[in-house]
Amino acid sequence: MAEPRKHTTAAELLADWRLAGRDTAAAHAAEKIAEMALVAAALAEDAANEVEIAAAAALEAVERAQSAANRARAAALQAGEAAHLALMTAEGDRARAGQSVQDAEAAEAEAQERYRGASEKGFPHG
Repeated sequence: MAEPRKHTTAAELLADWRLAGRDTAAAHAAEKIAEMALVAAALAEDAANEVEIAAAAALEAVERAQSAANRARAAALQAGEAAHLALMTAEGDRARAGQSVQDAEAAEAEAQERYRGASEKGFPHG
């Protein structure tokens, strides 16, 4: 602020007083703006910190999701392998069951033939 001039008349003194009052009002306004800027900067800093925390949490969530997806993929591969083994076992069981049916049918036909043969001969008494 400039050095006030030395005025001696009432009009000059009144003008100096009014000018000083305007300077004081401007200084108060500037002080208020500086306070508001300080509050805004503090809020911006808090918001930036919260964004940083949220970004870290999001990154952790993505990493956990990726890990879970990898475990799910591994489990699905194991389930696929188990299903393939079960299918191969079932195919073998079906083949053995088919052979058992054929053997049983052959044994039944043979027993039927023996029965009929014995029936035609009058069944042995024993």
